[in-house]
Amino acid sequence: MAKQYLIELPSTMSAQSWKKKSCVLALGLGSGLMISGCSSLSGLSQNQSNDNQLNQQLLQKMAERDQMIEKLMNRLEKLEKTQIAAVSPTASTVTTTGSAPMPVTPAKPDTPKPQTGNGKPTMSNFEVDEDAAQRALERTLVQTGALLLPSGQAEIQPFMNYSRRESKEPFLYLDNSDLLTANANIRRNDLDMGANLLVGLPFEAQAELRLPYKLANQSVVGSNGITANAITHDASGLSNINVGLAKTLLHEKGWQPDLIGRVAWDIPSGDFSSNGIAMGGGFSSVNASITALKRQDPLAFTARIGYQKTFKKYGIEPGDQVSLAIGTNLAASPKTSLSLGLQQTYSMESKINQVTLPGSNTLASAFTVGASSTIGRNFFFSVLGGIGLTDTSPKYFLNLTIPFRFDVPYVSKK
Repeated sequence: MAKQYLIELPSTMSAQSWKKKSCVLALGLGSGLMISGCSSLSGLSQNQSNDNQLNQQLLQKMAERDQMIEKLMNRLEKLEKTQIAAVSPTASTVTTTGSAPMPVTPAKPDTPKPQTGNGKPTMSNFEVDEDAAQRALERTLVQTGALLLPSGQAEIQPFMNYSRRESKEPFLYLDNSDLLTANANIRRNDLDMGANLLVGLPFEAQAELRLPYKLANQSVVGSNGITANAITHDASGLSNINVGLAKTLLHEKGWQPDLIGRVAWDIPSGDFSSNGIAMGGGFSSVNASITALKRQDPLAFTARIGYQKTFKKYGIEPGDQVSLAIGTNLAASPKTSLSLGLQQTYSMESKINQVTLPGSNTLASAFTVGASSTIGRNFFFSVLGGIGLTDTSPKYFLNLTIPFRFDVPYVSKK
């Protein structure tokens, strides 16, 4: 149809009329493009306006957030001031009068626990002194024989021990030519004084010396049911000197405890009796023992088993003795320790002129409670009390010791 329409156009149409129509057509197209562009610019400006509104809203929300954070920080500072004021009145005065709040010091991280000279950790729940070997627990363990002094150090242990004994012994008396029996009440007070000397040696060994002196007071009250007689005697004298050597056999590892072996000899330097009172000396004996130590800080558990052989003298052969002692020590602080213990000694039957004395075997047992504390760097104070649990044990006893530690010249400390 287009071709046919073009063919039917009048041939007389001139080139000039065609140019006019072309100009009109170009003008129309240009006007349309301009209108379309203006409408596009109008839409762009509207979008920019919407973006500006969103930005303003975001800025407003950020300002509200900043205000909330500032309020929370102010409340936190007030709470910190309140807590500081509750702990220390002085700190409260400083924070309220100052223009700025006091800074809060952050908590320091845990520092590694120091160790003692033998590689064992110190008390885990307490702040330990620079020289851990001076702690009351270690000093107590040295005093009880569960720990040895390091090489090059020595310790003098002045001691005083008081004990009270009360017992009943049968005796014979005559009444109108009749031989009768009655009981005598024997009351005895013993005061042992002296000093122990410990010297740390190389190869984890320790030399030991004990120098004791005894004061005794004994009253014998006999009664036949009608009359009573009391006889009192006093006596004093040097007791047996004891010399010993101790050596560390095993070190604590896992379930395995520390083990210390000890051998001691009682030199018969004391008196067998004085002024009618048995003094317990005059016999030579050898004692061997093993002491175990197991730590579970702040506790230390000890156990000791020993055997003593006493040699015959004056035709008398005292029975051999087997001893057992267990104890628990608590490090109440780096300067103070507490202890509980149980001591038992079984004495076998004695012999006189090769004849065994029936019923002469005894069992002595006592429950002990003690406390120890350091006094300065080198001095130490220890008190131990006990209550007898059997008839052959002391009724009660009390021991005071004030050890003093010092360095030994010319002895290697390695």
